[in-house]
Amino acid sequence: MTDMRANSKIFTSAKFKEVFLSLADELDCKHSEVPARLGISYNIYFYICELGKLPRPQVLARIADAFGCSADYLLGRTQVNCFVPAKTRRTFSEQLAALKEKYGKTDYAIAARLHVSTGYLTNWRKKNYTPSWENLIVLSEIFDTSLDYLLGRTDDDAPYPVDPDWN
Repeated sequence: MTDMRANSKIFTSAKFKEVFLSLADELDCKHSEVPARLGISYNIYFYICELGKLPRPQVLARIADAFGCSADYLLGRTQVNCFVPAKTRRTFSEQLAALKEKYGKTDYAIAARLHVSTGYLTNWRKKNYTPSWENLIVLSEIFDTSLDYLLGRTDDDAPYPVDPDWN
């Protein structure tokens, strides 16, 4: 799946690093001020700039908010940068429940496609956990939607066109 590589459960992406650095260069500030402008720690900023390390989904959503772009664009999954924020943000669990109802999917069917136990989905719902990037991407494919919709950042459930170089 794309250039996202797992190394000891640390996901890195050269495309994410490239897009991030390009957007960071457009900010009107010194490089040392970028982490504060994005609401992230210097360590997260360093690992993104040096390794292309993907932060947790909630942190990446905060970075995308600061840049005013979609998570899919920031990750390099799409070249389309037209993001419309949700009027009211919803949690991942709320979005997953709405998508399950819309498509008539059961926890068992989703878990089987993700190659996880249904307990994972229960934790996502009951403990308000957000899944890993790997699982979020598969979920976006299962429900034919964007990562932004899954993360509750937008009300538009239509997917962005995925860049052919992504796969």
